[in-house]
Amino acid sequence: MRTLTRHVLLAVFMLPCIDVQGADGDRPDSDTSHREFWNDQLQPFLEQYCYDCHAGAGAEADVDFEAYSAESNLKSQRPRWNQVRGMIEIGAMPPADYESQPTRDQREKIADWIDREINRVDCDVVNDPGRVTIRRLNNVEYDNTIRDLLSVDFEPSKLIGFASDDVGNGFDNQGDVLTLAPLQLEKYIQSAKYIADRAIVSDVELLRKQEAVGDKIFVGDTLERSFLFAAGQYEITARLEYGGGNSEDVPVALLIDGEEVQNWTANGRSLNRRHSFRAAPGSHTIGVKFLSDPHTNKQRDYRRRLEIRYLRIEGPKGGKPALPEPHKRIFVSYPDENKTVADAAREIFQPLIRRAFRREPTTQDVNRVVNLVTMATGEGVSFEKAVSYGLQSVLVSPHFLFRSEQPLELLDTGDNSGEKDVAVTTEALTQYALASRLSYFLWASMPDDQLLDLARDGRLSDQTVLFEQVDRMLKDDKASMLVQRFFGQAFGLGNLKEVDPSGELFPVWNDRLRDAMLEETYLFCQEILREDLPLDTLVTGDFTFVNPRLAELYGVKFDGEDPRNLYVDGPGFPVKRTSDRREGLYKGEDEWMKVRLPKGRHGILTQASVLTLTSNPTSTSPVKRGKWILENIFGDPPPPAPPNVPDFEATKSEHEDLTLREQLAIHRENPSCASCHNVMDPLGLGFENYDAIGQFRTKDGEHAIDAAGELADGRKFDGPSELVALMKQQMPDISRHFASKMLTYALGRGLEPYDYCAVDEVVKQAAQNDYRVSAFVKAIVTSEPFTRRRIQTEQ
Repeated sequence: MRTLTRHVLLAVFMLPCIDVQGADGDRPDSDTSHREFWNDQLQPFLEQYCYDCHAGAGAEADVDFEAYSAESNLKSQRPRWNQVRGMIEIGAMPPADYESQPTRDQREKIADWIDREINRVDCDVVNDPGRVTIRRLNNVEYDNTIRDLLSVDFEPSKLIGFASDDVGNGFDNQGDVLTLAPLQLEKYIQSAKYIADRAIVSDVELLRKQEAVGDKIFVGDTLERSFLFAAGQYEITARLEYGGGNSEDVPVALLIDGEEVQNWTANGRSLNRRHSFRAAPGSHTIGVKFLSDPHTNKQRDYRRRLEIRYLRIEGPKGGKPALPEPHKRIFVSYPDENKTVADAAREIFQPLIRRAFRREPTTQDVNRVVNLVTMATGEGVSFEKAVSYGLQSVLVSPHFLFRSEQPLELLDTGDNSGEKDVAVTTEALTQYALASRLSYFLWASMPDDQLLDLARDGRLSDQTVLFEQVDRMLKDDKASMLVQRFFGQAFGLGNLKEVDPSGELFPVWNDRLRDAMLEETYLFCQEILREDLPLDTLVTGDFTFVNPRLAELYGVKFDGEDPRNLYVDGPGFPVKRTSDRREGLYKGEDEWMKVRLPKGRHGILTQASVLTLTSNPTSTSPVKRGKWILENIFGDPPPPAPPNVPDFEATKSEHEDLTLREQLAIHRENPSCASCHNVMDPLGLGFENYDAIGQFRTKDGEHAIDAAGELADGRKFDGPSELVALMKQQMPDISRHFASKMLTYALGRGLEPYDYCAVDEVVKQAAQNDYRVSAFVKAIVTSEPFTRRRIQTEQ
C-alpha cells in the first residue's frame, strides 16, 4: 500500500520539515477532552489510514505521524495540518483505491477537531483585533475620494498613469501590499496639480471657448462629449473628415442631449460644420452620429470611418460663462473689503480639510494651508491661483493619501523600533476611524457629511445608528463599488479580460460579449445586494440580467423579441442571418433587462462570465470549473498538483476518440491524480451542458453530454439543477467562506486564527437572518476586528 499513497501524500506534505518537538509557540491545552480525543480518535485514525506510509524513520516526504503526540504543538505547523484537514475533509486522503476508507462521519469529526486545534482561540474574551498596516488609498479609492471631495467627473489615476496596485489575499485594498514607491509619490504630486487645474478656474474668460478631443467612429456609432453651459447663445463647431480622402458625401447628425438638431454631410476633406443654438444653464451632451454609408457594405472597414477631430463650444455671447461645480464647491468665500485673504482661505479650507482628512482638522492643519495662500497672494498671485496651491498641498498630505486609524495624538510619537517589552491590549476605534472603515468598505470612498457629523457627535458606536447607516449606504449608488471591488475580486472576474476563446469555434465571441458577461454578473450581484436577498441566491438564483447579445447566447427573448432579429450591421441595413456576431451591433445593445433563466441555469455558476473564465480557448475544462467552485464557493482549494504527474492534455491527445468524461476517468487511474480529481471533476462535469463561452448544448462534437455524477461524499446528481440543489445543502460552508472573504476585504488584511471567532459570529448572525447579505455586513461592522484596534504599551 505504500506505493499507492506515496504521490498523494507528497502533494499534501511538500513543505519544509520542521522539528515538531522543538518548535516555538503556545502549547495546546492538555485538558482531559483534548487527550481523550487524541488517544481515542485521532491516534487510531492515523494508525489505520496514514501509518502505512508515514510512520518511523522511513516515512515518505519526511512526514512522520509517529513524531506527534497529545503534547505536540499543532499550531506551530498550522499550514501542514491545515492541508491534512482539507484532504481528509474532501475525501482526498486516503486515496480512493486505498483498501480501507473512513466514514463520512469520521472524516468530519477528525477534520473539525484539527480545525479547532490549529485555530484554537478563546472566543469568550476580547481577542486581538489584529495589525492593520497604515495604508495608502488604492487607485480606485483615490479616484472615488477625489470625485466625492471635489465633484469632478474624471479618474486621475488613469489620466496620470498610476502604477497598478498589488493584490494580497485576493484584493487590492490590503495594507501590506499598498506600499508607496518614490515614483508613486511623484505621480501624486503630478495628479494634485492636474486636479487643481481642472477643478479651479483661474481665468473665467478661458471658459468662453471649450474644446474636446474627438475620435474615429464607424457607421451607426455616436461620439459624445459633455460641456458646461450658462444661459445664452452658443456656437458649436465640429471638425469632420470621412474616410481619409474619400470623395463621397456621407450623412452626419448633430445631437444635443441625444436629440438630432442638425443634419450635416462629411467627405474626404477636413471641414468645419457649425450650429448656433440657445442653451439652458447646466451640463449638456453634444454628439455627432455617423448615420449611414451608402457606398459600401463593409460596415467595419477601417478606411471608411468618420473622424471627429474636435468639438468646440463658444459662448455665451454677451454673458458670463458658467463656473464648473468643483469650482463653486471650493470657493465658498472670497476676500473683500470686510474679509481678509486669510479669513476667506480659512472659510474655504476648514470644511475642505475636514472632508479630505476624514476627521476634524487641527488648527495647525488649517494654518499651514492658510499661510500658503496668504504668502502666494502677497507675491501677486491671484486668489484663485493661491487657493489652487493650497488644494494641491492638501492632496499630497499623508493625512489625505493614507488611511490611518490611530488617534491623532499618536501619529507623531517617534520611533517605535527596537526591542522593547510591550503589552498588547485593545481599544475601540475612534469615531472618525470607524466612519472611514465603514465608507471604504461599502463605497471604496471617503465618508460623506452625514457619516462625519455622526462621528463628530460620537453616535456611530450606537448600534441602531450604525445599522441605519449601513442600510442607507447599501441603497446608495456608490454601493456598486462593493459589487465591483468585493464580489468582482472575490470571484476573480477581472481575469476574464485575459481569456480569449477561439473566434473560429465561437463566432459570437468578441469584446462586446466579454463586456456583457461581466456586466451581467455585476448586475446580478448588485440585485442581491439591493434587494437584500439570501446568500444562496448566488448559486440558486432563477433570474439574471441580459442585453440583446446575451439574450441570444442564453436563448431567451429580449423585451418579447427574438434577439436574433435585433442584430444588424448598421442602421438601415438588413438583419444579418449568419451566426457571426463579431462585427455588427444589436438594436438596444446597451439596454439591460431582468429575465427569468431557462431550465438548467442557476445563479452565478451558469453565467457566461464564470463558465468562460473556467474554460480553455477551444473547449470546456471540468477540472478548472471544479477547482473554481472549491476555491470560490466553498473556500476549500485543492493542493497544487504533485510534481512529475502526467498532464491531462497528454491523456486527451492519446485518447481523442473518447468523451471528456472518459478521458478524465483514465487520468484519475493515476493514484497521484485521483485524490484531488475525484473531488474536482464531478463538480465540473455537472456543468458540461455549457460550452466554453456558456452556451447550452446537449452534445460535445459527436458525443452526447453526460452531466450526472457523484460527489466525494457519495451524494449523487443528474445535471446542473440537481448539483446546485446539493450545493445549497452546504450553506454553512458557503457562508463561512463568504464571511471570511468579506471580513478580509473590510479589514484590509489577511485573517488570523483569532479572527475566526468573529467569522463564526458573523455566520451565526447571518443564519438567524436567512443568510441575507445585509446580515453579513451588519455582523462584520459590529465585530471586534472591525470596531477595535490593537495597541501596544511598554512595560
